Amino acid sequence: MAYRDPEVGLARDRERSARRAAERRAKGLCPRCGERPPAPGRGVCEPCGERRRVAERARDARLRAAGKPRRDPEKARASERRRYRRKLAERLAQGLCTCCGQAPAAPERAVCEDCGEKRREAERTRYAAGKAAGKSYGGRDPEARRRGARARSGKREQARRDAGLCTRCGRRPPVEGGTACAPCREARRAAERGLYAARRSDGLCGRCGGPSADGGSRCAPCAALEAERGSPERKNAAARRRYAERRARGICTDCGGASQGAARCQPCADRSYERSGHFRGIPVWDPSYTVIERATGREHGPFDCEADVALCLAFAKLTRDQVEIVADAPITASLTGWT
Repeated sequence: MAYRDPEVGLARDRERSARRAAERRAKGLCPRCGERPPAPGRGVCEPCGERRRVAERARDARLRAAGKPRRDPEKARASERRRYRRKLAERLAQGLCTCCGQAPAAPERAVCEDCGEKRREAERTRYAAGKAAGKSYGGRDPEARRRGARARSGKREQARRDAGLCTRCGRRPPVEGGTACAPCREARRAAERGLYAARRSDGLCGRCGGPSADGGSRCAPCAALEAERGSPERKNAAARRRYAERRARGICTDCGGASQGAARCQPCADRSYERSGHFRGIPVWDPSYTVIERATGREHGPFDCEADVALCLAFAKLTRDQVEIVADAPITASLTGWT
């Protein structure tokens, strides 16, 4: 039967061929001819397989003569991937090596010992050649290698954490409240102090290694992040600890310079005094509050504190929506801080 649309005809022919092949497979016959059973380990019988091989060889010869590829490269790769995955799944289900398919796989591995050693040797040879050529990660994709390394590191740390061991060395228990043991923590701190000192000596940001802002210890982005994420409690505890250590050593508690036994050296003491309200001579008074009724404009007060304002509203039986509270803060209060 002819169809107006050739695509519709092709689709119908495919459906009919697939249905006929499924019926023949269900009967244990060759899906191409339907007369003989398939050959052992094959999907078609021997005569049909031979005819297919002859036709494929003839087609390949014509394509080679015309200078064309034997198959579509994308389709060929997709077909090879499907075949490879199917083979791997079958060997894994049988407990065999996924590489050779003959020897059993090593414990907790997918390949046998011989294939694993061959693969490792080939990997070492390839990595050495890539390193000699100046390639990162032996010529492999850096992003893929980093992702794999991060995944392995995460699994290793989680296993050590579950076992109650140090996440860095995996040999000793961690300190109380931490994830690393005392030697590993001290080694990490020493390395961080050395890196920080090297960056500061070069005039760089001690956090990221970029150019620092105005000669400080942090660049502008790192300073903003640190101010946003920093814990006030932790910062205050560090400041108190630093103050106690410097006082015990008899040095300036602000800059760490010589102070002849005083709490601050003379420049730091002068700077602290000049920043105080006593030096600037600007007194700061507590604000007063006035309650104004919105409906009548009647004023109550002034009051010295917010508690008096609450008592006024309670006695006058007024709600917060019925009044406007005006705070009479002195103008000098805005001039006591440095700009």
